[in-house]
Amino acid sequence: MKLQHLAIVFVIIIMPISLIMASYIQNQIDAIEIQTAFDNGLINATYGAVKAFQLNTTNNKYSSISDSKIRDIEASVNTFYTLLLGSLEDDAYSTNDLQMYVPALLYTLYDGYYIYSSYDNVYSTTGADEDEKVQITLDGNNFQNGLKPYVYYSAKYKLRNGNIIVVNYTLDNEITVYGDFGGKEGYVTKSGYLINPDLVTNVNTGSKTLTYDGITIEPEELTEHLITIEDQTTGATKSDDYRYIFYQNKKVYQDHDDGGNLLYNDDGSPKIFWYDNYMKTYVNDAEIREYAKNCNMLSTSAFDYYYEAQEFSEWVRDNLGDITQADTIRSEDGITTIGSDTEYLSENTGNEKIFYADKDNDPMLSSSAFNNHRIAVIRKSIETNLGTVIANYRSTSLYNYAMPVMSDEDWYKILNNVSLVSFLQGMSIGYRMYNNYAVITNNINKEVVTAENVYIVAKNKDTNSREYHKPGCEDLIQGIRNGTMEIVGAYPIASFQRQTVRISEADERHYYLQACNGDELTGCYNCIVNATADYDTDDIIDGTIEHYEDENNIIYDSNDIAEIRKSYLTALARERYDLYKSNFDLSNLGKDDED
Repeated sequence: MKLQHLAIVFVIIIMPISLIMASYIQNQIDAIEIQTAFDNGLINATYGAVKAFQLNTTNNKYSSISDSKIRDIEASVNTFYTLLLGSLEDDAYSTNDLQMYVPALLYTLYDGYYIYSSYDNVYSTTGADEDEKVQITLDGNNFQNGLKPYVYYSAKYKLRNGNIIVVNYTLDNEITVYGDFGGKEGYVTKSGYLINPDLVTNVNTGSKTLTYDGITIEPEELTEHLITIEDQTTGATKSDDYRYIFYQNKKVYQDHDDGGNLLYNDDGSPKIFWYDNYMKTYVNDAEIREYAKNCNMLSTSAFDYYYEAQEFSEWVRDNLGDITQADTIRSEDGITTIGSDTEYLSENTGNEKIFYADKDNDPMLSSSAFNNHRIAVIRKSIETNLGTVIANYRSTSLYNYAMPVMSDEDWYKILNNVSLVSFLQGMSIGYRMYNNYAVITNNINKEVVTAENVYIVAKNKDTNSREYHKPGCEDLIQGIRNGTMEIVGAYPIASFQRQTVRISEADERHYYLQACNGDELTGCYNCIVNATADYDTDDIIDGTIEHYEDENNIIYDSNDIAEIRKSYLTALARERYDLYKSNFDLSNLGKDDED
């Protein structure tokens, strides 16, 4: 074939193919660039929404109350759409445009979750004051976006006598049990923390002391560093350390003079104050002052936690001790049990007794049968409801919404933390549609204190500086063992965040709650900054660690973490007990037996 003929063949056949391939590759590149922009926009908007929720709840003393919490979430939703619109302004002109591509926002909280999505508005308002409700005929055209009703993490179980009871779960080891147990128990509603009751011994209700797994739990003195506004006119402030206790889930501080001498009222009660709006508001309520006097400003919350948890756990063992995974009622019909269906829940606990807490099933440990089943129940509830909401999402788009497959790593975040999960679907990114989600957790909140979010404060004896560590940090263990560090307390992660006192727009002053005695407070480089703690919290809770220099020589063992365990287990119990529970009432514990 002549060269001219080959050139003609190349022009007629090869050139069009090359142009098509070049166009296809460019479309692929453009799609990847758009997808990356969408991914970043979704993550940033979700992070911003979580940050807004965090700021609102941590600075709102009523944040645990239902109506206030709803307002905080709605403000977070508005933040999400505002930030997402800013990131995708070339593809959407308003938040209404974006809503058709966001089938759901999932807010997981302590004992349940909200889903922000579309719902059928069955009522409208009319009248001069818009106080007259008019029912609307459901025709499929009255959908609007908003928060759906709160869903509790719950499951039903069939007892051996055939009765069905309900257990509400949380993000930790607290549960609520209610239902008709039959016999002398009858209908019961009980709430409490589930622990291994066999570990609680030597209980002394007079001195508020007990032993938990070999660790002495006793009243503790708690101290925080505050900056208070002493004169609003001049903006004069005072920086000092104050003792505090919790009263009805709010901190109460005891005042002292300039020489550090504690102040008392004429009746002998401590002179106490609330810390509101950066100022001291002195407490005149006789009941609160009497409480502070009786406990001598020492926290007994850790004792109360283990004492009440033991009583509750023994009751649960006696009445729910035989329940296994097979007794779980299917949520689809609310009648039949899952029986031998080991695929119904994401975690298969087999024939293990879920609520029979003992050394082999310690609910304080993440590896326990109780905890694995708890996680499976929560995941099942979220998957079922969220999948239905997304599949039924109504908008002007013709896109078929569906819940994406989420990784096990993301499920772990969702099931163990207060978190926000956002979904973005149906937006065009060239030759295909965008479909992705983002998961951002919120560790700094008033909802829950997880086992991983309690840190140990240790003082360096040489420099007098303070460092906060994860309880499994090897630097901390080594420092305690060789005597260079001294433990001064343990607190939740929120206690180590920078606090701000705003005197004016141009005058902000910062402090740290645990920077007491004028000591500098920093995070440990090994476990906080570098995030390489050597032992997880289960190791500390269980108290069984060994570190070998070689096959025969142990550098340190369980005895070396005894002081760390004491501080950690006390703080974990104290902080969980002092959290505000809007749906759990521990005060009713044991009253059924007394009536």
